[in-house]
Amino acid sequence: MELDDLPDDAISRGLKMVSTLYFYNRWIFDSVRDHLGPAILEVGAGVGNITQFLLNAERVVCLEPFEPYRQYMTQRFAQHLNVRVHPHPIEDCPNEDVPAGAFDSVVCLNVLEHIEDEVNALRRMREALRPGGKAVVLTPAMPCLYGRMDRALGHVRRHKVRSLRRAFHQAGLEPVRGRYMNMVGALGWWWQGRIRRKATVSQAGAGAFNRMVPILSALERLIPVPFGQSVILVGQA
Repeated sequence: MELDDLPDDAISRGLKMVSTLYFYNRWIFDSVRDHLGPAILEVGAGVGNITQFLLNAERVVCLEPFEPYRQYMTQRFAQHLNVRVHPHPIEDCPNEDVPAGAFDSVVCLNVLEHIEDEVNALRRMREALRPGGKAVVLTPAMPCLYGRMDRALGHVRRHKVRSLRRAFHQAGLEPVRGRYMNMVGALGWWWQGRIRRKATVSQAGAGAFNRMVPILSALERLIPVPFGQSVILVGQA
């Protein structure tokens, strides 16, 4: 199965486009890697844009309910014996494939915004963690940016750091670190989605941004940003 065999819908087109943005995906991984332990549960793995960076972990369990993505993932990582792909949504966990208290880390990257009952989803992530384990969430930031592109991609919401912290507390996770990421991306999203009222990001625009990522990520390591396209929050069980 190839990426071109996936359905032609907005979310699939977005995942396929993001799959070409190596520097951007690496930036996301580098932003969360210090919080990852040997046993990782990835919620909503999609087509493996982040999974590809988790392969050195002792055990990686990927949840992907959408069958075409799951088929692609299973084929893509078939040679990696430490990777397992299961069809469960996080709302159906823990279960026999995802035991309670079995993971050092849960990663949920650009997925929580698609889930209506986010507190329940976060609570299920907490139940999958060992005591002291960490849930690492990255989700679209700045509610003022919500527009046509978000609706086209099935986003239910965008968060501020404090609102995501509140959801963590409600789910029984203790927030330990939160910050914004990708200030330039936020400006681009505002321009394209709110001002130009576009419903999609162009491949050319995404490619140009991807080439800028090494510089942008270096700058954001030096200078904390007051807002961003995404918010990252780490919570402890």
